[in-house]
Parts: sequence; structure tokens; C-alpha cells
Amino acid sequence: MSGNGGKGSSGPLAEFLRARRARVRPAEQGLVPGGERQVPGLRRDEVALLAGISTDYYVRLEQGRERRPSGPVLSALAEALLLEEPARRHLRELADASRADGGEDTGEAELPAARLEALRPLLDALAVPALVIDRRLDVVAANPLGALLYEGLEHRDNYARMVFLSPGAGEFFVDRAETAACVVASLRASAGARPSARLERLVGELALYSDEFAEAWAAHRVYEKTVDRKRFRHPMVGHVVFDQHVLELPAGAGHRIWAYHPSDAPTAKALVRLRDLTTLTAPAQDEAPASGVPDPTSPRPRRDP
Repeated sequence: MSGNGGKGSSGPLAEFLRARRARVRPAEQGLVPGGERQVPGLRRDEVALLAGISTDYYVRLEQGRERRPSGPVLSALAEALLLEEPARRHLRELADASRADGGEDTGEAELPAARLEALRPLLDALAVPALVIDRRLDVVAANPLGALLYEGLEHRDNYARMVFLSPGAGEFFVDRAETAACVVASLRASAGARPSARLERLVGELALYSDEFAEAWAAHRVYEKTVDRKRFRHPMVGHVVFDQHVLELPAGAGHRIWAYHPSDAPTAKALVRLRDLTTLTAPAQDEAPASGVPDPTSPRPRRDP
């Protein structure tokens, strides 16, 4: 799952350091670029200088020959590489796993059926679209508005597949490039140092069918959202703008509720029309839900690539 070919053999920590070093321009750290460079990012000796460590030690970190950096060294590297807080936490996770000399995949915890059952009244009571998303960005559950929110797109059982593999995603997502980058960075944050086998299979599938995903995955950007602005061209109600709020479920093994609140008056009116449509499109109790739309009244069966 390294996304960097053979370089991944040196370990996730080394791969992360290489990728993030390439993103920092010398001028961002007050350094003079000097002569022509092979890559636009920092050189290894410059990172070592900024972090206050020897160049040899940093080279060993990037080559995977040194796997036990101390806390102060990690903090200094985070400053040198201009890491934002989610990326700093990710760096510490990679270092902790590296010190432990690897570890087995512990799998992904599913939301217990009883817990999901208890969430349904809450989801259905919300007057806005709402989804339950797991660490792999699978859509575990949705209320009727949430099920209709992404109408017209394929692969609605998984948000990453929907963004990267749906033919209509470029038209539906007004800020498609930004959304795609955030999806990849969210998966990176979820993967941590020891990604589950299911997440690795998802990443492999996306990298195989989307060069855009493969390139973004190799950049090692990490992102953890709490609130975001989403703009859609919905096939039923037109242009809408939502404030997406992310609520993490306690003891939910990374499961989150995504709730979409209209950010302007036109979107609020569009949401009323969308709410009316849910009564027209809701399947009868003895009918199966439309293909690709998560059933808001029952758990979604697991689908692996």
C-alpha cells in the first residue's frame, strides 16, 4: 500500500518522511534555494539542519535503518517539515509502530448491530441529510435524505469509490479536486501505521483504476475534518451548499456521523424539495432499496473489492 513501489520496503515512517520532505520548499523555512536542485523540496541535509540532528542520522531514518526516533526528534522533524497537527499525530503513530518492529493487522471493528439499531431513530429524526461512515469511508447507514443526497452517482456504498470511480463525480462535486484530495488524506489518517487488510484492498483498487488517487496517496497528506463546506450540483434540486459536520461516535472504532446543514437560503429551500422527494422515492417495506443507495433502515452488508 506504499504507492511508491520498492521504496515502501524501508517502512511507512521512512516513506512518510521522504514524501513530506519533498513538499517543503526551502523558502518556506527561510533557506536560500541555491543552485539547481534535482527536486523542489528540501534536501536531507537541510531537514537535518532544521531539526538539529546529524545528516547521517536523518539519512538512516529515511532509509529505514533507524526506526526508533525519540519524542524530541519527532517534534523537531515535525517543525522542519511544517507538519500540521493531524500529520504530527500520524508521524508519532508511525514512529510508535516502527519501534514495536511491526505488528499484525488487527482488522477493523464493525459497529455492533445493536449500536446501529440505536442510531436509526437519531438519523431519521434529523431534518438534514446524515450518513454513518466508518474508517474506510464505507457508508454504514443513512437517513432518507442522506440516501438521496448523492443521487445519480455510482458506488454510493463507499465515499472514496464514489468520488474517484463514479463517472458523474466531476459534474456532481463542484469542488471535485479539493474533495478528492481530502478523501485521500482522510484515508491516510485512518490507515495509520497498521492499516487493515480491507483498507489496503480498497487503496489497491483505487490506485489501480485512478492515477489521480495513486498520485495523491503517494503524497502522504493527512487530514481529519470536523466541519467542511460542500457544494454539489444535485440532479434533482440543482446547486446546493452544505456545511458538513463530523461527529465521532464514542467507542465507535472510528465511526462518524456526517450531517449536512444548509449554508444558505436557496439550499434550505432545495432541502425542502429533496425532503418531499424522499416520500416519493422511499421503497415499500416489501421492496428492496434502489441499487447503490444505502438502506437507512437496515445495516449495509459488507462489500469487499
